[in-house]
Amino acid sequence: MGRLAVRLGSAVSAVVCAVAGVAAVAQGAAAATAAPVTIPALQRWTPGTGAFTFGMDSRVVARTGDQRQAAAVLAADLRALTGVPISSWVGVQIRPGDIELRIGPAEGGSEGYRVVVGASLVVQGGTHAGVFNGTRTVLQWLRQGWTVPAGTAADWPVYPERGLLVDVGRQFFSVEWLRARIRELSYLKLNLLHLHLSDRFGFRLAGETHPEIVSPQHYTKREIADLIAYAASYGVRIMPEIDFPGHADAILVSHPELKLVSRTGVVDHGAIDLSKPAAYDLIADVMGEFLPLFPDPQWHVGADEYVTNYDDYPQLAAYAKVHYGANATGKDTYYGFINWANGIVRAAGKTARIANDGLKPGGATIAVDSDIIVDHWSQNGFAGFPWSGDAYTGKQLIAAGHRVVNASFTPTYYTTGGPAAMFNAPPSAMYDLWHPDVFVDGSRLDSTERAANLGSKVSLWCDDPNAATEAELATVLHPRLRVLAQLTWGSPKPLLYSAFLPVMHTVGAAPA
Repeated sequence: MGRLAVRLGSAVSAVVCAVAGVAAVAQGAAAATAAPVTIPALQRWTPGTGAFTFGMDSRVVARTGDQRQAAAVLAADLRALTGVPISSWVGVQIRPGDIELRIGPAEGGSEGYRVVVGASLVVQGGTHAGVFNGTRTVLQWLRQGWTVPAGTAADWPVYPERGLLVDVGRQFFSVEWLRARIRELSYLKLNLLHLHLSDRFGFRLAGETHPEIVSPQHYTKREIADLIAYAASYGVRIMPEIDFPGHADAILVSHPELKLVSRTGVVDHGAIDLSKPAAYDLIADVMGEFLPLFPDPQWHVGADEYVTNYDDYPQLAAYAKVHYGANATGKDTYYGFINWANGIVRAAGKTARIANDGLKPGGATIAVDSDIIVDHWSQNGFAGFPWSGDAYTGKQLIAAGHRVVNASFTPTYYTTGGPAAMFNAPPSAMYDLWHPDVFVDGSRLDSTERAANLGSKVSLWCDDPNAATEAELATVLHPRLRVLAQLTWGSPKPLLYSAFLPVMHTVGAAPA
């Protein structure tokens, strides 16, 4: 029995050694052909022979002048990253060690790009956005080392919108903090910064039409214009949101006569009474002043968390019967406001967006315009969030003609303070359990519906503006933005968050 055990042990050891040897050879071969690490991961990598080496003589070269700005931004980022005094050029002859940017065929639509790695490195995209995305991949590679294995990357996103919402209405954030978030978004190929500019504790835009509503901590028009230009240079849009008719506390402090009052005399300090013509005058003034400030093609009206029981506000029903017909209800006044605001946005050449929680079956004689994009965040009948009960699902909104954004409050929200904070999901749950086509109401889009889903975003809500510092919230966002970038890009990824952690460490943070 002892000899048998020894023989079996020797045989097993031999097998183990043989398997280990084969595994080592396979691992070495895999390492030679594996795609260089990025976040999000590349859609496709074809290995080549040789390598690209970045050095003191490297240059960033724009093939033509229309890529001049992208070349300048990449050169500046590389200077910050490497300390090499690299400069950008236009139209010069390429030499080994150079990085060339050019327009040319690439897969994956307007944001797709191709990077060919050889003695020089060529970034090619069908549009400026594609070329710029390619530069972010190059930046991540060179952060890991100055030598990149030869090959060809073909890369593109599955979802066109990938971003971050920052609630500056409740908690004021410095311009420099916002600039740093723009650099982080860009580094991860996230393309949208959604600024929630008004809420309970502040109206953050300085204006001339209604200076009485502007909070002491605010952004000047020059600061906003400069921030928009800065974001554009990094391939990031800034979409504004001025929230009406709810969440208007900071505005209504100076206009108490417009606060919504229930039939029993209860005052809602954050809701505007849509039965009063002066409310529309105020809203039109605010929208009219700030619509031209933001060049983004979308304008977020908000329209969330307004009224849960319209029977408590008979004045809304009375207004509706005058404006929408004898059978109209208080809910028609709310829907009518959304369509009225949509008309203002459309007249400015833009597309309106709203939150989904107020869109529910029944109770109205008119419908919300189907050309409005809907951010779907709320869960049907979720306890503690009365606004969310019975809201339309993502699938139902798409069937009604809307495009949607999956803004599921769990796992994409992070809230500071208040009851909502208990539902902050860890980034591991977001990575392991969620998908951008799975909405918080439980609906999952099929292949015919996916085109109507623009994507998703991480939302930073500051219910308690004193709960965390800017630095602490930057730390909170760090892993969440990386998870979102991977999931919304839609490329092959490590199976579990535990395997994604070393990738995050390797790719690191944006320069500067």
